[in-house]
Amino acid sequence: MEVQMLVVQGKQRGKMLRFHEGEFIFGRGPECHVRPESDWVSRQHCMLRVHPAGVSNRDLGSTNGTLINGQRVTDEQELQSGDRLQLGPLVLELVLPATAAAFQDTHVVDLGNTAVANPEQAPPDPVADTQVAVTGTDVSS
Repeated sequence: MEVQMLVVQGKQRGKMLRFHEGEFIFGRGPECHVRPESDWVSRQHCMLRVHPAGVSNRDLGSTNGTLINGQRVTDEQELQSGDRLQLGPLVLELVLPATAAAFQDTHVVDLGNTAVANPEQAPPDPVADTQVAVTGTDVSS
């Protein structure tokens, strides 16, 4: 299974990130696949798991929490198309294969197994400066 996540807030709004089957750690640590550069994000914040039966997310004991559709979650939770995942200033919307055709004209970044997102927090609106880079390549518009 392959899923996409649409960046719905920040400078990279409208960019699509693609995840293949596997586990992806989101956090500030260098070992993470997706690394938002924000004090609101823990070193290892949450894990996105893409498996044959679907997609799930689990908070990894983050300080500020992981939100799904505005609700803080602690246990692993299955995600549905349209669900919004938020950690710090980064907000992503899940797009499952059945609904991906609706986003054909959206810029897609294939994350494979190594993705890096670098949201930069800048008061008063930390979400406005969200940057996304993939394997060190800047994809900002």
